[in-house]
Amino acid sequence: MSQEKTLQVLLAVDGSAHSEAAVTLTAGMTWPAGAATHVLAVVPERWSFGDLSPEAQRVLDDTLVKVRQVERAAAERLAAQAAERLRAHNVMAEAEAREGRPSEVILQRAADLPADLIVIGARGLSAPGEFLLGSTAHKLTHYAGCSVLVARLSVREQPVSVIFAADGSPAAQRAADFLCALSLPQWAEATVVGVAEIAVGPAAGEHLVVTDVPEAVRQALLDAAEARVAEVVKHLRGCGAQVRSAIRLGHPAGEILAAAKEQDADLIVVGARGQTRAAPFPLGGVAQKVVKYAPCSVLVVR
Repeated sequence: MSQEKTLQVLLAVDGSAHSEAAVTLTAGMTWPAGAATHVLAVVPERWSFGDLSPEAQRVLDDTLVKVRQVERAAAERLAAQAAERLRAHNVMAEAEAREGRPSEVILQRAADLPADLIVIGARGLSAPGEFLLGSTAHKLTHYAGCSVLVARLSVREQPVSVIFAADGSPAAQRAADFLCALSLPQWAEATVVGVAEIAVGPAAGEHLVVTDVPEAVRQALLDAAEARVAEVVKHLRGCGAQVRSAIRLGHPAGEILAAAKEQDADLIVVGARGQTRAAPFPLGGVAQKVVKYAPCSVLVVR
């Protein structure tokens, strides 16, 4: 995100509980001056039926036209209501409704703006103990050309506890820059988590067992993680943020998720990793697992 242009936020809404959480999260954050939010509701396309008689097809077409009109009006109301909520929190917002496949419409609209950040709801639980994504949120986190904030239900209207994953990568540096641009000092306390990655063995109960490694190696890994964390802490404190640090041993994704649960975090911030020709904006393995299983909202920064 360029510091010289207005921050463009695209908020996708669908009326679900997690979509409401996305609206609440967007309203509760303190955005930089001039930030503009575009609220988008998408009317999903419907598949046509084959092998119908001409008369049956005519009746179906007439019915679908009426259904589309009702759905379009509902989508416009939904977007307008969300925009009104944002404006009540002094967030500049405009509303629109479009038709098509939700993920494709959102990605195209984000590219047209162009958006710096897409905000979308995670869409609910899939299994006990797992916080899996809906298909639209999954596609956006993998293929959006900008940062994506995946919102999950929270008892707090404003994120006050943030976990920041620091791994020393350029992606993590961009994430720190982005977090500073989002007026972090005004609404949150951040814990910068650095993980000394050590191979883990089979699960023992609910916890993975850290494989035995020589003490010298362990200490070297801890020192390296601490150095990465110290750099990010210094950067965030430089923009006025309340920051503390935490160094952990184990698998990065697992330790980040564990830290989020232990601290009852409202938001995890992680950098997206890598780029390939086959998939222009893929997530790295750590980011994928964090987004999929996090107990709270996740901001993936590109």
